[in-house]
Amino acid sequence: MTSAQLEEDIKVFGKKIFEQIGKTQPSAFNTSFWSGKIMEWSMQFPTFKTDMFRLVDVLPTLNSSRSIAAHVSEYLKDSAKEIHGLASWGVNVPPDSLRAKATSFAVKQGVGQMAKQFIAGETPKQALKELKRLRNSRLAFTVDLLGEYCLSEKEADEYFNRYVEALQVFGDTVPGWPSAQPILPGHPGDRTAICVSVKLSALYSQCYSLNYKKSVEVLSQRLSQLVRIAQEKDVQIYCDAEDTGHNGIIYQVFREVFGSEEFRSYPYPGIVVQAYAKNSMALTKSLLGLAKERGGPIAIRLVKGAYWDAETVSCSQRNWENPLYTQKYESDKNYEEISQLLLSNLDHVLPAFGSHNIRSLSHACVFAAQHNIPKNQFELQMLYGMAEPIAKAFEKEGYLVRLYVPLGELIPGMGYLVRRLLENTSNESFLRHTFYDDKAIDELLIAPGTLKKNGVPS
Repeated sequence: MTSAQLEEDIKVFGKKIFEQIGKTQPSAFNTSFWSGKIMEWSMQFPTFKTDMFRLVDVLPTLNSSRSIAAHVSEYLKDSAKEIHGLASWGVNVPPDSLRAKATSFAVKQGVGQMAKQFIAGETPKQALKELKRLRNSRLAFTVDLLGEYCLSEKEADEYFNRYVEALQVFGDTVPGWPSAQPILPGHPGDRTAICVSVKLSALYSQCYSLNYKKSVEVLSQRLSQLVRIAQEKDVQIYCDAEDTGHNGIIYQVFREVFGSEEFRSYPYPGIVVQAYAKNSMALTKSLLGLAKERGGPIAIRLVKGAYWDAETVSCSQRNWENPLYTQKYESDKNYEEISQLLLSNLDHVLPAFGSHNIRSLSHACVFAAQHNIPKNQFELQMLYGMAEPIAKAFEKEGYLVRLYVPLGELIPGMGYLVRRLLENTSNESFLRHTFYDDKAIDELLIAPGTLKKNGVPS
């Protein structure tokens, strides 16, 4: 099959997906909600975006309407004037006034509403209703427990125990749902309805590259304990990738645990590869080598990556070489090349393509179809609360779509919330162009690198 034919088929398939999506917006971009208004203003007014997200970041620590009003005035006194008279109504007013109290209530309500769109519940039990709704809608899930960079072993133990609780609650409850039956018969990733994503760095307070050997030792022990419970409860485990400083430890722990004799038969342990990392192709090949050595396939979730801004700023401050691609089209092109590698090695890997970029997902689906790869041999993954219309469009085409569903309290979840908001209001966000800018579909489906000046949104 020629590259020209591949491109033509991607365009046809991608347009079909766009037609199914129509004008349906995910709640994050729906301006009938306060969160949608905040997203709209953030995309229109860059200064407001910066100031608003600073406020969102600090809001969970503010315990009184007076302190909220004071911070609203401090952060938004200038940028709110750009937006609308209503937005500046509660800014620069006495913090004990009725207007300040009304403003504090509106801000907390708006941010709380936003958090509920991205976070399915505080505890595993609270999340069961929403997870059941997803399965009833023929959408699979993987659960993420919010919380990262613990500062003490007490915090690490609490985080570990939250995972134990999640494995037990889901393991005891979900199999009894009628919707727990496979969505796509014969799909190896859906042989169990329960999937949990683990953030390893939060399981050990001294997880640092300078403490590499001890970090690998401790985390291998703790992950092994969780996998034993997962085996008992029939739960699939994914290990999330993080920033470059932690990833070397994470990948080594994955090798130590799932390459061990005890867990060689554990079905499809999952690991994440970030396509914005320059070493991601070499890493993928190394993980395929691990799968061959252990004698059983693994799952690889391919994503673009979520730490680009922080890592790029950090490298710039220290005058370090950036380990990530700096042009968006480079990440997108690399993503497609790794996609082809994964789909060409199905004896050793279950590919999971994590993206909201319809071009990237269409490329994987079309490449698979051209090579006669059944739809039940890979899956698509998206973030909960951000891409429901995209997820349903691909589900209707017969693909297994898994949503990455965060659980947790507002305070530990705020870092996640801010990161997601920054991603989805950036100039190059595919979600922004799809649901807000109404950018030309042909341009959104073009091959990475074709428009190098602006890159291809993802």
